[in-house]
Amino acid sequence: MNSPTTNAGTPNAASGLRVRRALFVLYAIALLVATHWPKLTIRGPIERPDLLLHAGAFGLWTLLLIACGFFGRVLSTRNILICAAIGAVYAPLDELSQSLPGLHRVSAVDDALANLLGIALAGGACLGLAAIRRA
Repeated sequence: MNSPTTNAGTPNAASGLRVRRALFVLYAIALLVATHWPKLTIRGPIERPDLLLHAGAFGLWTLLLIACGFFGRVLSTRNILICAAIGAVYAPLDELSQSLPGLHRVSAVDDALANLLGIALAGGACLGLAAIRRA
């Protein structure tokens, strides 16, 4: 019988789930390193390009976490909402931890809000996709 959290009915499905979970772990580590890299400065053709990067980076983090299916079927409302809630707790902590001495980083409210926007957009997109698939 299939476990509701594995989404694995076949060896290929279980293998795909392991790959998605490994990708999430690798991305989460890369994002943690990137957000805490000392004296990192981002320049671009627009003012504050880092806000777009924050939203995109944490949106992708959320999508990858949702794809792991840790809390039920990947596109179940439960899995999506729990993953978004985890992101909504983690992202501000990630931003706040950038103010640690020695990192020479800036911890800013607008960065944290951009993180949360990315999480909300990813969660909303997944909820929309789930609704379309159910219809």
